[in-house]
Amino acid sequence: MDIKRDQGVAAVCAAVRRLSRHPTPAQLADGLSPAMASHCLHLACDAISRPALQRAVSVPGRGPTRAGVVAARGVFTAPLEWVCLLATVGSELWLKVPAAAPAFGEALAAAFQAEGLPVSCISTRELPDADALVAMGSDETISALAGRYARARLSLHGHRFSVALVQGSDEELARQLALDALLYDGRGCFTPVAVLHLGGEQAARALATRISSAMGALQAELPPGPRDPLQGPEWRRRTGLARALGSLETTGGAASACLEARFFEAAALPGFLPVHPIRDLDEGRHLLRPWRAWLAACASDLDDADALQALDFERLCRPGQLQSPPLCRTHGGMEMLRPLMAQDCGDPPSATGC
Repeated sequence: MDIKRDQGVAAVCAAVRRLSRHPTPAQLADGLSPAMASHCLHLACDAISRPALQRAVSVPGRGPTRAGVVAARGVFTAPLEWVCLLATVGSELWLKVPAAAPAFGEALAAAFQAEGLPVSCISTRELPDADALVAMGSDETISALAGRYARARLSLHGHRFSVALVQGSDEELARQLALDALLYDGRGCFTPVAVLHLGGEQAARALATRISSAMGALQAELPPGPRDPLQGPEWRRRTGLARALGSLETTGGAASACLEARFFEAAALPGFLPVHPIRDLDEGRHLLRPWRAWLAACASDLDDADALQALDFERLCRPGQLQSPPLCRTHGGMEMLRPLMAQDCGDPPSATGC
């Protein structure tokens, strides 16, 4: 690594340490409870270690002169890793934050500016020019940004969802699945929408019971923020369906259900994690096939890596790790930073380099 980039790593790590010491994380977290906000902020900051950052930026090419990151509401820390990567390779950077939840972006920019890094925060609809753009949001937002920045190098992230695929049913597995479901109050693409279970219906029911208990216990440590009243009808529909056609276990404000796989729904409901028994991986593959373009991550206790890869998830991990993605990972088969780097080939910037 060259000296300039090594200096960038040191400055970014110092900025992240500064951010992690924010005195009131709940003010940054768009409605999370103080305990949940603090836990999630430190989880995200801890992922930006010096060795991880050095590996993540050791890709060929030149960093963009000016880059933009468009953040969406949901997982409040989501833009952190992208800002870290782009700042390390020397980009002047603007961060577009949601107008209704600007606090984290403002604190992030302030921490980076304090370390001499050119990161600014904006909340207006009019976006500046950029050589490279990272964007998170709805599929409609992503489509509009792709047109607006057609000549930039792009890393665009629309709607995605995650699942768990397991064969065990013990209490520790249930606790890890509950943690995946509850962190960030069930927001974001790494929240599991359901657990696909290979152990048979009786074991699946036992796992649902243990997940419900584990969620209740974890909520005592990491209480959720206020629930959106608009989710009330959906909560009643899905728990009512489980009571009528499967089984339902509730603990406090959390619930898990055991339902046949035909009732799988590709949408997370905060505080609710259903378990669907499946016969084998082929049934799981058939169940997920219509959603292939929207698959994010899969948490699994299986050791058959080849079979899991065939399910076409972007990321595979163990249960309990869905909400703590490593900085060194791939998107679309490439290292995270690679599509944003300019290559010395004389061609215009593109999403794939030279």
